[in-house]
Amino acid sequence: MDTPRLHWMRGRTETGAGASRTLEWIGCDDTGEPIARIVRVRGPLWSGWRLYRAVALDEEARVIELRPTPPDGADWLAFIGGRVVGRAALPLQAVRTVEAALG
Repeated sequence: MDTPRLHWMRGRTETGAGASRTLEWIGCDDTGEPIARIVRVRGPLWSGWRLYRAVALDEEARVIELRPTPPDGADWLAFIGGRVVGRAALPLQAVRTVEAALG
């Protein structure tokens, strides 16, 4: 039995320091329906010698984003629907995890 192949496209991106970085990949089936997601776990923010585990998302710091340290070598989470099916160090490894879980 063949492992199902999804069509992957970029989801959310982050722009900073003059470069764009992908935060999410979305896997769609042949009809274009989103089936799976690969999401980057954004860890703590370093600024000089300081480490911030919570980052303000607005000027008044009313909305914050918590940024825990991801487990070693697991910067990407693989989701099918709302269920986590694996973690990976690289997005392509997470893609293969999703496709194996679907097969």
